[in-house]
Amino acid sequence: MDPTKGDDNGDGSEAKPWKTLAQVAARHMSRVEPGDTLLLATGYHGAVSLSGKNQDFITIAAGPNQTPTLSRLDVSGAKWRIKALTISPSFGDKPYEGNIVTFAEGDPGSNEIIIEDCFVYTELDSSAWDAAKWKKANSGIFMGRHGKGHVIRNCYVLNTRFGIALCAEDSICEGNVINNFSADGIRTTRDGQIVRYNVVKNNFVGAKDGDDNHDDGIQCFLFNKGTGTVRRVTVVGNIIINREDDNQKWHNPLQGIGFFDGPLVDFVVTDNVVLTAMWHGVSLFDAQNCRIERNVCWSRWKDNLKPWIQLGGKGKSDGPSPNVVKDNYACSFKLETPGAVAENNKPSSQQIMEQAMAKAHNTICEKFGKYHPVAGYSRLGMTKGKNPDATNTGTATDTKTGGETTPKNPRNHP
Repeated sequence: MDPTKGDDNGDGSEAKPWKTLAQVAARHMSRVEPGDTLLLATGYHGAVSLSGKNQDFITIAAGPNQTPTLSRLDVSGAKWRIKALTISPSFGDKPYEGNIVTFAEGDPGSNEIIIEDCFVYTELDSSAWDAAKWKKANSGIFMGRHGKGHVIRNCYVLNTRFGIALCAEDSICEGNVINNFSADGIRTTRDGQIVRYNVVKNNFVGAKDGDDNHDDGIQCFLFNKGTGTVRRVTVVGNIIINREDDNQKWHNPLQGIGFFDGPLVDFVVTDNVVLTAMWHGVSLFDAQNCRIERNVCWSRWKDNLKPWIQLGGKGKSDGPSPNVVKDNYACSFKLETPGAVAENNKPSSQQIMEQAMAKAHNTICEKFGKYHPVAGYSRLGMTKGKNPDATNTGTATDTKTGGETTPKNPRNHP
């Protein structure tokens, strides 16, 4: 598809490409078969809504060396893969409220939808935003409640209210960067979700600015209820940074991993690095049979809000539980839940934090690249660069293994 050279009356071939993805979604999707790849050229492709229950993945991706843009994206149904698109309301005719990307919400038959390598933002430059603008910013990516096996992978979410919300069971959020946000970075709200190797950084505005949301880097609660049992959530290898610039305007004391509304059953919280000026580095309330291991929490700021690791409660658990808290570093430990097994937990320090941060960052870069393939930003800081491993090939992904697979019907539609 080519917004400049394409024609709505084309046939989708390289010689006669269609014009925009919005037009194809509205008029030509019946001609697209499971296993096909739709390649998008540079230019504006509209506000796009996709639906359909595909037997094999239909991939929609940026063509090689192309930078297609959308103003909004909504995807429902089964087996869609969206890769390497830039999505922002700033490309449209007028602003709107709410989520920039929504998927798996409208159709109960939604299943196995992948959002990968995309660049999602409200506006590129937030340097002049005031507190009211931060509170009214769009939210980034909303994974709806329907289906299983969804993936949000290696997306860069910039200048948003909420970053990424996860509402479908047995789904994955991995390798993403949430940079500059004014509410929560990642929300995990259903059983079996995996949140791993993400960078969540630079939180803006709080109670002092008229914002009542208690911001968390990663937050957990039961979807659509607020409280209640959530099971089998894994939170591994994430980096959470309150702010990178000590002189950041509208800064706010961000809570790290704040899971307060259980019961929480069979959670695994390991190898996360939390640098924040707030008490809750890693806090699990009403935890049952959970593991908190090898996390590092510290603050480089001089105020009295130093992050701890906590097992707390609101009286919703079934009594003593063999939670394990082992090999962690934090400014303090508050292990209030009866029956907890605590081993080798020690005070953190600047040196320990720096070593842990470097190790976690290297692990993430090895898996997903130092620079985001579309946004171009480094994962820490805002250095611009190029990911030499980035490709916009549009191959399908096995959601269970994360490996690349070749489409069964590899026809490419420009």
